Amino acid sequence: MPPPVDTSPVTDNDKEAVPYSDDEFPQWAKDLRRGEIITLGSVPFVGLWVVGGYGGYKYFSGKTDSFPNPFSPKDAFDKNEIWTMVGVTAGIGLGIGLTDFFVNLARRKKAEKERLLQEAKDREGITPLTPEEAGRLLRENSHKRAAEE
Repeated sequence: MPPPVDTSPVTDNDKEAVPYSDDEFPQWAKDLRRGEIITLGSVPFVGLWVVGGYGGYKYFSGKTDSFPNPFSPKDAFDKNEIWTMVGVTAGIGLGIGLTDFFVNLARRKKAEKERLLQEAKDREGITPLTPEEAGRLLRENSHKRAAEE
């Protein structure tokens, strides 16, 4: 017997989904997800370049009479060539993803270093005056104002 189906009406009391906040996930998880997207997104384009490049290599090196058609079963690539192209495609795609990861990591570290340096400069710019220095500056400024008038 199938399990019972909930047929109760949806009410306004049900909570609506809210978007994720910026601090809901740690930075390493965001970086990992970005790397995954970059890697998997680049694989189709890299695959086209690898297949075209390997086909061009076979044609221009004289190993085949015509440019190989990867969609034709008669002059397609053999299994070893296909697995080699899949491995090269995966390796290049992973290399692109890792490159993006390390470039963004370096940018983030540089921005953090610059922010900390700027904070240190801002803190150094404000120095408290001793009462003697404050009195001396007030006397100098009052003498300058009196001379100008």
